[in-house]
Amino acid sequence: MKKKILISLLLVITILTAIFSTVYATDEQVEIPTAYDLRNDINIRIENQKDKPWCSRYAYVKMVETYLQKTKGLNYNLSEGYLNYSLKLGNSFMSGEYVLESDFPNIDYQVTETNTKKFNKATEKAVIKNVELYLNDVDNNKIKEYIMNYGSIELSIMNTDNQWNKYNGGIYHKDMGNISPNTAHAVSIIGWDDNYSRNNFVYEKPQNDGAWLVLNSWGDNWGNKGTAWISYEDYFGVKGTLISLIGSITLADGETIETKLEDEKQEEIKKTETPVINQEIIEPNKTSNIQNIFIIVFAGAVILLIIGIILKSKKHK
Repeated sequence: MKKKILISLLLVITILTAIFSTVYATDEQVEIPTAYDLRNDINIRIENQKDKPWCSRYAYVKMVETYLQKTKGLNYNLSEGYLNYSLKLGNSFMSGEYVLESDFPNIDYQVTETNTKKFNKATEKAVIKNVELYLNDVDNNKIKEYIMNYGSIELSIMNTDNQWNKYNGGIYHKDMGNISPNTAHAVSIIGWDDNYSRNNFVYEKPQNDGAWLVLNSWGDNWGNKGTAWISYEDYFGVKGTLISLIGSITLADGETIETKLEDEKQEEIKKTETPVINQEIIEPNKTSNIQNIFIIVFAGAVILLIIGIILKSKKHK
């Protein structure tokens, strides 16, 4: 009988160990994949700025569009032309209202009384009332976490040399060289590949594998159907810079969506009095109360079962 009790106890310990291992697996940091492409999760339009110097407008609008798709499933085609006209009026870059392209076409309007009336009329139909930004110190894992949960990130690179104009497999600059820092260009980071081979880079080769997947605004005939790879080590990339991320977006109906990254030290983000949407983000350092209750009830039931077995064995002696 003692042997049966011992076997029962060992079985109980095994079961409880398995349960605790399963439950507390959520306490570990969520693993970031070695490769990710945002296009596999949402629809991303390939834009073409043509002769308009609007690269930053396209990159920032893409941030907002992909953010809304990832968090709310809203596939808006927002107007870069509206943002451009807003800048001409002296408004703050990026923050403020956003409207649909159908309400304010992507035309490089001159500031006139008539065009300002068009602008104001479009503002009345704004689908976004406000966008707040915050700066993030360079941390590749945080950038990757943001892209997976919230969409693309604007990246300002400091040149457009032959590696861009005649793209051929990968972009990497060891240093500034003879490139003027005044030739800035903005693109969108939409993914990465830690194993993207250094041998894919033609003009210069980085020391290690790994690259960001970026979306340009030069149409789908450029690069790899509008995209390119930039080495993690590129002098003009995210290395040694600050990245602007979206802190929150307030929709036309007053609903506010906030960015919530694990262990992120964000600047204070302006909040509205409207409810904040709960993001579907895993919080690895918290075990749910339901799981705890289940463990306690199960453990109690097992203990009672063991006591019953012991009492039953004594009764038959």
